[in-house]
Amino acid sequence: MPLNEFVFLVELLHIVSAVSVLGALVLAIKLFMETDKVWYWFSLLLSALFFALSQWIIVLTPFLRSFDIIASLTEISDILAILFFAASCYGIYKTMKDIRRRVE
Repeated sequence: MPLNEFVFLVELLHIVSAVSVLGALVLAIKLFMETDKVWYWFSLLLSALFFALSQWIIVLTPFLRSFDIIASLTEISDILAILFFAASCYGIYKTMKDIRRRVE
């Protein structure tokens, strides 16, 4: 695969990812609104928001990638998204475990 085709494919995947993460953000908002609004649902919402921010920074700034601020913002967004996602998974796991204990 020539380099130009590879670069185009990566750019296309970034666009698909950016659109997909917007869908995940909408679903995270709906999930937060439908549930009891505890911290882990809000953490999941923030995770989706930072994943979206990271992807959209990449998509909307193709010519500014050489600037350090763009790379830093993308990296910080990725790190925050992962941290919020891990916290949310822990909260959901702990709650589901408590529910299972009460049911049994």
